[in-house]
Amino acid sequence: MHPLRIEIDDIAALHNLHVATFKAAKGKRTRPVVIDFLSEMDDRLEKLHLDIMAERVPYGSYRSFIIHDPKQRLIHAACFEDRILHHAIMNLAEPIFEKSLVSSTFACRPGKGVHRAVFQVQKNLQRYPWFVQVDVNGYFPAIDHHYLLNILARRFKGGGFIALLSRIVESYQSSPGKGLPIGSLMSQYFAN
Repeated sequence: MHPLRIEIDDIAALHNLHVATFKAAKGKRTRPVVIDFLSEMDDRLEKLHLDIMAERVPYGSYRSFIIHDPKQRLIHAACFEDRILHHAIMNLAEPIFEKSLVSSTFACRPGKGVHRAVFQVQKNLQRYPWFVQVDVNGYFPAIDHHYLLNILARRFKGGGFIALLSRIVESYQSSPGKGLPIGSLMSQYFAN
């Protein structure tokens, strides 16, 4: 697979940021932070554009909370501007991530998801007389930043883009040089 060149200008383009904003806001338009952002969208997107170009993003602020689904998980949700940035990146980078995944990967992928995964499991249970239940405990906190960044550097070109990915990876650490926040769009793709 040839590395894809992504330019910072393309990520920061206002039309890309507009599309990313509506993706990030999907299902969340009643939340105060989203309402606030959308009420001043043009000014806020211009600021985000300038901050991307000046290498001041990600902002790296996370809201932490615990969910039970069925086991307890600590979630770190990125601020809304960082979520827009993640969607802006994925608008351009998603084809490369998609090419590198096996077809049985369902997490956070277009046309896949939980319902598709359940359907595939049910289909496999009818086909095979056995199954394996696996849960990798502590997977996200154990991901090594150096190793992940080496993989990303083989998939993508563009010094500014690689530096942006590095800043995103380094914006969260569960221990020195390790960890991705559960609850971040980029983390889902990085983990896959």
